[in-house]
Amino acid sequence: MTKHNIAERLASGRVSRRSLLRSLAAVGVGVTMMPAIPGRATAAGKEANLFTWSGYEVPELHGAYKAKHGVYPDFSIFADEDEAFQKMRAGFTPDVMHPCTYNVGRWRDADLLQPIDTSRLSNWGDVIPTLKTLEGTQEDGKQWFVPFDWGNTSILYRTDLVDMEEESWGLMWDERYKGRLATFGSIDETVPYAAIYAGIDPYNMSPAEMETVRKLLQKQRPLIRFYAAEETSIEQALAAGEIVAGSTWNGSVASLKAQGLPVAFLNPKEGIMTWVCGLVIHKDAPNLDKAHDLIDSMLSVEAGIEMLNVIGYGHANARAFESVSDETLAAVGLGRDAEAFLKKGVFSRQFKDRDAVTAMFEEVKAGF
Repeated sequence: MTKHNIAERLASGRVSRRSLLRSLAAVGVGVTMMPAIPGRATAAGKEANLFTWSGYEVPELHGAYKAKHGVYPDFSIFADEDEAFQKMRAGFTPDVMHPCTYNVGRWRDADLLQPIDTSRLSNWGDVIPTLKTLEGTQEDGKQWFVPFDWGNTSILYRTDLVDMEEESWGLMWDERYKGRLATFGSIDETVPYAAIYAGIDPYNMSPAEMETVRKLLQKQRPLIRFYAAEETSIEQALAAGEIVAGSTWNGSVASLKAQGLPVAFLNPKEGIMTWVCGLVIHKDAPNLDKAHDLIDSMLSVEAGIEMLNVIGYGHANARAFESVSDETLAAVGLGRDAEAFLKKGVFSRQFKDRDAVTAMFEEVKAGF
């Protein structure tokens, strides 16, 4: 993918904003700071700084902050949470960060976080209840994480090329489609669904259970055409008919349907995978009051509508789901009753032994 194609796809909505940095990295472009919104503060340090993925600096997510302070917040961009973690451990001090739930405990244990005062968040009462108490986000009666965006990892498949008897993760082991399947090369995306298919808790595996998952992944490997670093390559391969099914996120559903392709997002009988990302406050946040204002702005109904309509992920504010069309929700594979929808999912969490899981999956991909 060329730099020009990346920009073109982002502008047309045919690449998810979160995957932009991964694509840029592949062609040798790095981004550390992104002053994307005109009119934000020019005096460094005066406004809350959000350390986030690319794409979340769009004005519509921060309108309430600008209405209160007259300018938009500042932004720092990371490519992934490991990079963010290492940069903060080296001394970088933003106000608000944007990890997913499975990293909250790690960041808190590294003494990078402080609790969030939810009484200062006017939109806290509208947050979907299930998202308020996710594992690892509350400790000692304190809220360390505020949910913001969420979605599902599942299998997107071509309905004209796949003969679907039942909706199951077993599709990714179907010998009929050898060489025409793709999956993510990340342990956070592929290892969990292999475990779920085997009836195993992905995040609390015993050595024997990990060996079961290893064997499943080894059985899958000859069927896989490629391991993907991001969803764009899976979308392109599905559009071309190179593959018939691949693991991806909600946003890919809308992208391919907008191209007129006959695709469907699997709702596996074993349980769909659900990820939740959100907002935390740095232990030494320079602008603590504005950090709470920034979080509250991102929890607003207006931010939620932008998330659903444009970015293609779920939002923490339940009222946002009342404010978008049925077509919008269907396009991103979500339901109007977000609480009921979320209760059907298997939430991503922190692996009990991440190093061991990583080593196992890397060995499988390498053919061992």
